[in-house]
Amino acid sequence: MTQRRTLSRSTLCLGSALILVLLAGSFFLPEIVSTYWHLRFGDSTSFGGRNIPVPKGWWASTRSDLLIIQKSLRFYQSEDAPTISVEVFGPSKQVDPETLKQASMRTITEKGYTFHDDKPIQAGTDRGYCLNFVSAKDDKSIRITCYLLQGHLSLDLFGPSSEAQTFYSVISQIRSEDK
Repeated sequence: MTQRRTLSRSTLCLGSALILVLLAGSFFLPEIVSTYWHLRFGDSTSFGGRNIPVPKGWWASTRSDLLIIQKSLRFYQSEDAPTISVEVFGPSKQVDPETLKQASMRTITEKGYTFHDDKPIQAGTDRGYCLNFVSAKDDKSIRITCYLLQGHLSLDLFGPSSEAQTFYSVISQIRSEDK
């Protein structure tokens, strides 16, 4: 009888500990995912001949010719995770900056965003510009589309306006890998 009580107490303690670990793990999943990514890959990733920083609390993956950098969110956060996408467009394509700007503004406003402003940017020696948009449905939700024409890169941020500074920080730290 004593052995049976000891066994069921042990089982109860082990089960309780397992449940506690699972609950803590699910609550701290963003930190676990981001920490694992940064321990495995460092604070940046290589993409399109560039070294692109990945902020703490974020992780990165590639899909086809697209780099996705995404912030990890807790399971109870209902909004979409802030996402930075980076795409390389071919150097063989001649791009007129003003035509690209007007086409981008037209296309993005058709998707439910309102143009806010544009601003010049620089990543290493590459200069470009960003177009800032606000969602027509939620003024805290933004989209920023940037082009580094000399570097043949386009970058986008989808997310809350509170992530704009992080996005611009990522852009300012992009460096060519051959330097």
